[in-house]
Amino acid sequence: MRIRLHSIWHVIPVPVLVVRRLPGRIVGLCMGPFVLLRMDYADDWPTVVHELEHCKQFWRGGAVIHLYRYLSNPSYRLRSEIEAYQAELAACPPAERARRLYDSARALAHGYGLGVDIGLCQRLLLAV
Repeated sequence: MRIRLHSIWHVIPVPVLVVRRLPGRIVGLCMGPFVLLRMDYADDWPTVVHELEHCKQFWRGGAVIHLYRYLSNPSYRLRSEIEAYQAELAACPPAERARRLYDSARALAHGYGLGVDIGLCQRLLLAV
């Protein structure tokens, strides 16, 4: 395991623990004030940005209150993930955005139990 240090809002340090494996297809996981990141994604800046966005949500949403809402409220979870995926897409090189948009929409449609389809997810991700 390696530890990298990033920050949010140029103030709050966020330890990123780079690990060999995470459950299932998970490549990154925000655990409130820190992030777990799968080793093969450690240098993928858009993925790091996605997880750092979740750290911002954690602090902005009142820590435990945010975690409770994220886990118990599908609408809140959808809004949180859309925000994180939009940050991820903004961090992508332009040539990679179209592929990443499809991959993000597919992950959002199938990985969070939200009952949304890929087309809707793509439209939500593109809405600003």
